[in-house]
Amino acid sequence: MNTIVVASLRSLPVTDKVLWLVMIGLTAFLMMFVSRKVFQILQLSSYRARGMVNWLKITRFDYQIRYFALAFLSAIATYVYVACFYGYEIVRYLGFLIFAVFAILFVVFTRREKEKVPVKYTARMVRLNALTFILYFALGLCMWLLAHVFDGMMYAPQYALLSLMPLFAPWVVTLANLLILPLETLNNYTYKVRAKNRLASMPEMIRIGITGSYGKTTAKVMLAKMLEKKYRVSYSQKSYNTPMGICKVINNFLPDDAQVFIAEMGARYVGDIAELTKIVEPNYGLITAIGNQHLETFGSIENIMDTKYELIENLKRGGLALFNGDSERTRTLYEKAVGDKMITGAEGTAGANIFYKNVEQDDEGINFTLCVAGGEHVVRTKLLGRHVPSLMTLCAALAFELGVSAEDIVSVCERMEPVPHRLELMKNGENMVIIDDAYNANVEGAQNALNALSGFVESTKVIITPGLVELGKEEKQANIDLGAQIGEVCDLAILIGERAPFLKEGALSSGMSEDKIHICISLDEAVAKLRTVEGKVAVLFENDLPDNF
Repeated sequence: MNTIVVASLRSLPVTDKVLWLVMIGLTAFLMMFVSRKVFQILQLSSYRARGMVNWLKITRFDYQIRYFALAFLSAIATYVYVACFYGYEIVRYLGFLIFAVFAILFVVFTRREKEKVPVKYTARMVRLNALTFILYFALGLCMWLLAHVFDGMMYAPQYALLSLMPLFAPWVVTLANLLILPLETLNNYTYKVRAKNRLASMPEMIRIGITGSYGKTTAKVMLAKMLEKKYRVSYSQKSYNTPMGICKVINNFLPDDAQVFIAEMGARYVGDIAELTKIVEPNYGLITAIGNQHLETFGSIENIMDTKYELIENLKRGGLALFNGDSERTRTLYEKAVGDKMITGAEGTAGANIFYKNVEQDDEGINFTLCVAGGEHVVRTKLLGRHVPSLMTLCAALAFELGVSAEDIVSVCERMEPVPHRLELMKNGENMVIIDDAYNANVEGAQNALNALSGFVESTKVIITPGLVELGKEEKQANIDLGAQIGEVCDLAILIGERAPFLKEGALSSGMSEDKIHICISLDEAVAKLRTVEGKVAVLFENDLPDNF
């Protein structure tokens, strides 16, 4: 058969060979745009193949079906064209343009879908794109050879095989990612070495790690503002909480005169926090709270707890570990910890020398009393959520330990602005208050958000949410329970997506009438429904799922 193929290829005119190579190249080029969604999902999944597979499952292979439709329609249309016009030398290869037109239409229509986090063309993504193009080109060459194997049977529509390329899109990109992994691992290692060397050149700088299932970003900003009263502070911006994100901050943004560096440490898999601590080598470690966020990837609550505890295990010699005693699982880790440690929380928390009491919440914020160094300080903050006193007290304990006065700590608490998208309070005209909690995606955080919404007693209380994700086997029940809490607090529930039926089931079980529950396909549809609500409205946007969900 190889001899037949070689002979067939040699018999092709040079012009045909050139046209084939051009068609293969154009197909590979078009496939880079057709595959854009796959690149985006892979990037959102931290370049893990498991994330790609989970996306396909979660979306019920929606994009694979779209790719099949593109391939099927293009191949059939091309086959028909070539079968009709193959005898006309001048137009027989123009059938390839049919696939090009279908591919361009596919890209145009899919790009109309809003992306919450578009693809970022980092150096890694550019390298992945380059290798993917090479693989698509190689696949095209294989299809050319395959066409000549069946030369006698299907010679007329040979290049219709190129139209089948979209069927392989998720797998070609995933294969490219796996092939380039050794290079990226080496590249990441060099970034880590640079970051560690950078930190090693600043031996007197205080290094702080913050982790937890929720509250990390808010605590990071709180602590930074408190410590800025005495030190020059640098901290990981936005949600840079992965190894490469932290390295980027250290290598590119850490000032030479920084006296304190605060690193937010995120995790989705066992070992993630340990990897981060090897880079930062923190002197102090804070654990904000432990819940079931990312339970699907961790596998168990025990794995989550062990992963968060990696921060405490890897503190530098003589380091101090601080725990939020309002979280039951965090208290368990406090009891487990050896060495210097501190616990904070509400009044009555065993072992807490710094605590809070007298919490009052309304639609303007929270009042509470912070008890530190034997003194009591009344704090009035604009932040929403019953978790706020916990986080402020935890951060205050470390700030006080590092020499910031109680008066300065209280001043920071009172001036603290909400972290964007984390129970951020905004107004839209005279009659609408918006609580933006879009970056929250955990059970306890949702409860805090609903508690904050309940304070708007003079308004129609509305929630817009797609529910909770990444909870594995517990996901269905967690959304039913959340729905029940929604029914107890809200006057109107606007639910989005696949988890809406579970949320609705819970809301109905708690007595919410069915006409007060609306299920929408998209956030745009949900917002359109919100606009129909009259009078004073307080609306909670709870959890805005990323594109890979």
